[in-house]
Amino acid sequence: MSIKSTFFRTLLIFVIIFSISSCEKEDEPTPTNDLMEGVWKLDKIVDENGVNVTDTVMEFFPAYLHLDDANSVNSTAGPLFMYLVYGESKFISISSKMDEMFKYADMQLTEGEWFIDKNKVVDNFTLEIKMRFPTMETFNEIFTIFDIDLPEVVEDAMDIIVYHKFKFVKTQINDTNPDIMVWNVTKEVQANYYTKDQYGDPVVYVGMSPDAFTKCTMTWSRQAKSITQLVEEAAGNK
Repeated sequence: MSIKSTFFRTLLIFVIIFSISSCEKEDEPTPTNDLMEGVWKLDKIVDENGVNVTDTVMEFFPAYLHLDDANSVNSTAGPLFMYLVYGESKFISISSKMDEMFKYADMQLTEGEWFIDKNKVVDNFTLEIKMRFPTMETFNEIFTIFDIDLPEVVEDAMDIIVYHKFKFVKTQINDTNPDIMVWNVTKEVQANYYTKDQYGDPVVYVGMSPDAFTKCTMTWSRQAKSITQLVEEAAGNK
C-alpha cells in the first residue's frame, strides 16, 4: 500500500471518529428535584438586611431537613419556620417555649410536604410545613404572644396542627456543587396559613396576614447520615 493511500485511509478514519464524537449528546443537567432530595443541615440564615441570624434562630436545636422522593418533609426546622412566619421579634418572645412545641429529643419531627416541577431544571418550589402544638394551653399561650385570633374550628381542639405553605421559594443547586443548596424567601413568595376542619378542608386564620413573612436566605449542606442519626447525636449533646 502506498504512503499516499495510507495517509488518506488514516485521514478518513480520523474524520469518521471525529464525526461520531461530535454527534454525541452533552451530559444533560440533573433535574432540580433529584438534586434537592436527601438530608440537609441548615448552615446559615441571613435576613433581608444582610444580617446573619443563624445563632438567634437555631439556638434551640440544629435544623436538619429530609426531602424525599415521595414529596415528604421531615425536619427539626420548626423554629426556622416559626421565624419565617412570625418574624424575629415575636420569635424571640416565644423562644422559651421551644421545648414544649418541638420535642426533637424525643424524635417528634416537624413534618410537611414539598412540591416542584419534576424532571426539569427549575429555580423555585413550594414548601408546606405542618406544626403541631401539643396542648391547647401551649397553643393559647403562643397565640396570645403573637396577638392572633384563634380560628373558630380549633377553639375546642386538643391537638392543634397549623399548616404553613410557601409558594415560589427560590432554590439554587446544580451539578457543579450538588452538596450546597440555597433557598431565598423573597417578596415574590406567596404564603398561606391555615388549619383543617373535620373534612380536611383548609380554614384560614382570622387576622393573620400572609404578607408579613420574613424575607431571608438560607444555606443548606448535604449530610451523609440519616436524619434519625443526626437528631439522636444532637439530642445526646444537649
